Amino acid sequence: MSESQMQTSSELLSQSEAQVYALRKDSLGLFDAIAQSVALLSLEMGIALSSSFAAAAAGAAVPLAYVVAGLASLCLAYVIIRFTRRIASAGGLYTYIAQGLGPQVGFIGGWMYGGAFAAGASFTLAISSIFLGQLLEHLGLTLHWFVIFCILLVLLFVLAFFDVRLSTRTQLLLSFIGLLSVLALAVIILARGGASGISFIPLSPAGLAGGWSSLFFAAIFSFTSFIGFEAAAVLGEETQRPRQAIPWAILTAVLVAIIYYVLVSFAMANGYGVAHIGQWANDEAPLDTLATRYAGAFLATLIDLMVAIGAFSATLAGVILASRMMFAVGRDGGLPAVFAVTHPRYKTPWVAILVVLALTLLLGAALGIQLGPFLFFGFMATTASLGILLAYILVALSGIVAAIRTRTRGEGTPLALVFDILLPLIAIVICAFTIYSSIVPVPQFPLNLAPYIAAAWLVIGLGLLIALQLRNPQQVQRFGKILGEHAGE
Repeated sequence: MSESQMQTSSELLSQSEAQVYALRKDSLGLFDAIAQSVALLSLEMGIALSSSFAAAAAGAAVPLAYVVAGLASLCLAYVIIRFTRRIASAGGLYTYIAQGLGPQVGFIGGWMYGGAFAAGASFTLAISSIFLGQLLEHLGLTLHWFVIFCILLVLLFVLAFFDVRLSTRTQLLLSFIGLLSVLALAVIILARGGASGISFIPLSPAGLAGGWSSLFFAAIFSFTSFIGFEAAAVLGEETQRPRQAIPWAILTAVLVAIIYYVLVSFAMANGYGVAHIGQWANDEAPLDTLATRYAGAFLATLIDLMVAIGAFSATLAGVILASRMMFAVGRDGGLPAVFAVTHPRYKTPWVAILVVLALTLLLGAALGIQLGPFLFFGFMATTASLGILLAYILVALSGIVAAIRTRTRGEGTPLALVFDILLPLIAIVICAFTIYSSIVPVPQFPLNLAPYIAAAWLVIGLGLLIALQLRNPQQVQRFGKILGEHAGE
């Protein structure tokens, strides 16, 4: 936390309040920030649950789809990194949107983004629970997935409530182990020559099932696997030298994801064989299938465990993200001030954490049991993605506006301005097409309800904003500014 941040906060909070509404500064390092972003990506779960959809669209050229999606993510990361180099705030995208598009739009962006990740904790935890339940069955112990869900919920509270370093370092360890297990499978497949020798067709347009259009359609599915790479941004007030560490963490997460997805999907395409990609497209558990075929039941079981652990790590990272954003919005007055209260010893936003976990329990009990864990995952993932993608579009627009303002002040070069406008526009187009592909053609019930639920959440946020504006317009003007500015901004 910089001196200018402290000066800004002192104008708005008394010294005693600053102690109540303060996170533990300088408690995290670069690797903690990297862990937050990589854990939320949940690379094991991403390749396990989304690669089959990409294969159905792009055929053997799934690695190319991940390259295109990764480049789109880099365009968006460019915008976010530019903000993180100037602003360190627990509000993350909420603060960045407010800086460029104004406090009202910032509130709406934070409302959609934070709400999406708060709800998202429930479906990733459901995936972790069902995979763990299947593993326990192999050991002769049968537990309903929701019982496991509740046990993991308690563990989430312990990890999120106490020192934030416990959370980030748990994420780092679990993510590292998970990555190694899936990479081991990829190496085994390639070392054994795949189904019919190593083919590089998956890395060329020749592998596309339906031409270039199929590549970009598959890239839309692949892009959702990159959602969350910016999660480290919410640790800006708790990380040492945040304007250096957070940008590196975000960039590292995107690059790790690109390399991982391309390498593993290349191995998977060869594992099925380029002439049999249809099997991959129709396989709901491709990692299980390939692990059993090339390494035996032990590695298949181990990878299932890693997917469960990866989903749990993603849930923990999501709880950290959503609680920090609630903390920031509560501190600004957009939510009740109790959301910004931190524990006197551990300096964690314990009220916000409890709210996120309570929502997770409620959604799991109300919808998870009713729909079943996998349909629940699809439904909630679609709904949450719509809110996150809208926030991505807003932060990209905010980046464009901020760049134009910089240029009008005579700062920067014309070439830099081109990049500052072109790259966000690419990100906006990709996000917009991803939203479109999520709702057209209209999916089956209950996924067809996702756009309406996301729209309803947006309407609630707009209603709350209007009420806040009428009650205290001066407070609204402070949104995104408390503890959210650095010198030289």
